[in-house]
Amino acid sequence: MTPPLTTQGFNMEFEAMLKRTLCVLIVVAAVFALATTAVARKTAANYTTDVDAPHSRNPVILFFDDMEAGTAGWTSVDNTATSVPHFHLDAYMAFAGQSWWCGSFDYDADGGYGNSWDDRLVIPTVDLTGATYPILTYAFRHDSEAGYDYTYVQAESLGVYVDLNRGYDGTQPWTDIGIYGFILQTYDNPLNARFRFLSDGAWSDQDGLYASVGGGFACDNVKVFDYFGGYVYFYDDGESGGLCVPGIPATSGDWWHIIDRCCPAYSDPHSWWCGDDADTSLTPPNLNNSLISPAVSVVGSVTCTLRFLLHAEVPTVDNDYWTEEVTVDGGANWVMTGAWWGDFGQCDGWGTSGIAGVDISSLLPGTAFQFKLTFYSTDNGCGPGSAGGAGIMLDDTWLEDWTGSAVEEKSWGSIKAMYR
Repeated sequence: MTPPLTTQGFNMEFEAMLKRTLCVLIVVAAVFALATTAVARKTAANYTTDVDAPHSRNPVILFFDDMEAGTAGWTSVDNTATSVPHFHLDAYMAFAGQSWWCGSFDYDADGGYGNSWDDRLVIPTVDLTGATYPILTYAFRHDSEAGYDYTYVQAESLGVYVDLNRGYDGTQPWTDIGIYGFILQTYDNPLNARFRFLSDGAWSDQDGLYASVGGGFACDNVKVFDYFGGYVYFYDDGESGGLCVPGIPATSGDWWHIIDRCCPAYSDPHSWWCGDDADTSLTPPNLNNSLISPAVSVVGSVTCTLRFLLHAEVPTVDNDYWTEEVTVDGGANWVMTGAWWGDFGQCDGWGTSGIAGVDISSLLPGTAFQFKLTFYSTDNGCGPGSAGGAGIMLDDTWLEDWTGSAVEEKSWGSIKAMYR
């Protein structure tokens, strides 16, 4: 079941923080109390922060970076640069002949959609001069996660797209709204209108957590006509190659970079940040930027824990968010561990991956581990948060291997109850 989307907070508190020196692998206890508040957007069902590794055992540190040595093997990617439109004409589950469908067979045999899609099906500009009562009508169906993934019907008003509907979500079979469409009298002439499908960062056919059938949205018989005069200004039934135009947002650019300022770095002064130095209170709009750690060998590892320090100024009033993913096969398959939003408030507020960390043991054995942090912003960018900043920052990040700890030299079967 999908966790509810609320503004309830959760405490990312931690009492003891292990600071490590790689050269001698000595664990130094750095004890502090820090309370920050974030809001959980959604968490993958197979994700756990529980680690079957008592604190009395000492792990081997496979990787550690406090961001003081520059990029050091980290890579960042503008995912919008490689995005392609998903709206296309297809006979699969069509209304008649061919229909416009925002979906694919990339994830399963019955068709579906992926995380973080932002797709548009644009109606070419229509001159409505002479129309007395212009109406937009169409047939449609959808299957998308209720409460999170929506399709909006939009038209320009004073040059800005506004929503004509509340957003289609959940499941609805083909419905022809006929003459009872959207009245266009109060919108711009010439008319610019479109369908826009938006999915968030988790729970779709891509991660298998929401299994749609032929999702997310399809439409047919798109028509703009004058109700009283009967004149048809635009009509697309998809049977002649289609007149509507699939589209995606313009490329946003890659905004991840190392910053050099004591605030908001955790271990001063450097940290990663996804944002614009010219305006630290607002990130650019429509970001889809990933930060990916260096590849770390996990050959022979069976019990590993990821830990990291993250600062967020991502207010809950908008739909900006970030996702966290891991891979143990060098990037062939990524597993999402969570999708979040939240505003930590104070500039020196840092949350962690939890006292127990992120247990990746269920993904092992593997070959090469990597951690991916992706930030998404909406049309108006992200921020400012309550402290005046925007976006997310990443600092100290490390991977612990508990496989060869001293306790395994004893009979685990005889003492495992001690650690439950």
